[in-house]
Amino acid sequence: MEQVDVVVIGAGAAGLMAAAEAAARGRRVVLLEKNKRPGLKILISGGGRCNLTTTRSGPDLEAQYGRARGRFLRHALRSFTPVQLRTLVEKSGVPLQEEDLEKIFPVSRKAADILGVFVERAAQAGAELRLECPMLGVDRDGDPEGGPLIVHTPRGTIRCTSIVLATGGLSYPKTGATGDGYPIARQFGHDLVDSVPALAPLQVDEPWLLDLHGIVLDAEIEVCDPTGRSMVKRRRPCLITHRGLSGPAPMDVSGAIEERHGEAQLRLDVCPDLESQEIDSSLLEAARTHGRRSVHTALPEHLPERFRHALVAKAGAGGSLAELGKNARKRLVVDLKRLVLRCERSIGFHAAEVTRGGVVLGQVDAKTMRSRLDPRLFLCGEILDIDGPIGGFNFQAAFATGRLAGLHA
Repeated sequence: MEQVDVVVIGAGAAGLMAAAEAAARGRRVVLLEKNKRPGLKILISGGGRCNLTTTRSGPDLEAQYGRARGRFLRHALRSFTPVQLRTLVEKSGVPLQEEDLEKIFPVSRKAADILGVFVERAAQAGAELRLECPMLGVDRDGDPEGGPLIVHTPRGTIRCTSIVLATGGLSYPKTGATGDGYPIARQFGHDLVDSVPALAPLQVDEPWLLDLHGIVLDAEIEVCDPTGRSMVKRRRPCLITHRGLSGPAPMDVSGAIEERHGEAQLRLDVCPDLESQEIDSSLLEAARTHGRRSVHTALPEHLPERFRHALVAKAGAGGSLAELGKNARKRLVVDLKRLVLRCERSIGFHAAEVTRGGVVLGQVDAKTMRSRLDPRLFLCGEILDIDGPIGGFNFQAAFATGRLAGLHA
């Protein structure tokens, strides 16, 4: 039976970082990856360009993950900041550049360059990467305070003193994501928050809207619970598709929609820079001065014409401005500022960039990523109940938590 110090399971962002850090401490490390290549999610992220991280920092960065998740990540994100991640990559010979929405990409526009940095870093530290070598099971032999762990693989069994579980979640199953780390976490006594898709396009059951596919809106999207309490709000680009809504804003709120299991309400403000009273007054003035014009011509000009026509039809406000009645005008104003859409779900895990849910955070030491239930187990990356918005936040969390695991495993 082979004997090593650390077995890292999963060669994604978190696993590669954990393996490199542990090996750099002189630990004998084996990194298991079931796919033919490591880091498949790195390779396909950002349209194959890899949105590595963000320009945000400090409390603002932590707030992007929500209150509880941000609080858990505080130590990880402050001990390995986006600036430190960028420095690491650029010192390895891959220049980076800032793009819209505070995103950081490689200048080469090649995700493979980013992956290469972390694969090479792990190899130089002495970690052994074994591809097409899945973890088949784990035996918890001996005393949890110091006994060995046995990892079964198709190439034999490995005895180790620590396991780093970096197997990811359920998103993008085409990359091999099957949630196979969840049973191992449960085996060690961990509880899991139910997993749902996050950062996925939304499925919207509004035929009038779907007819407008291809239109991009600058909108503020809000998800509310059944009582009307706001759960999450985002103002970012929004693309109407043949199935619903995609783009940064809808994808950012998809996890909140999914975790409410059909009980959430989706609202759009397509005029976030205007107040309702301003719009109403503008319509009244247009009716007085340009009564013969069609109603859609008086709606805010930043809205695409097809969208304006559709809103007018939805409000029953066809005809001229002079014919626009009070009720139809009020419906228009409401739809411009608080357009309620039927949306119970995203389009699913197959299109989700990350998984919401996973190992309960209270059972993991936030400063080391060590299990509070068994000191031989470390958990990092997407297997934890952590997710952030689009913009490099999820890779930043994966690298930062993977680093802590590697420093302590």
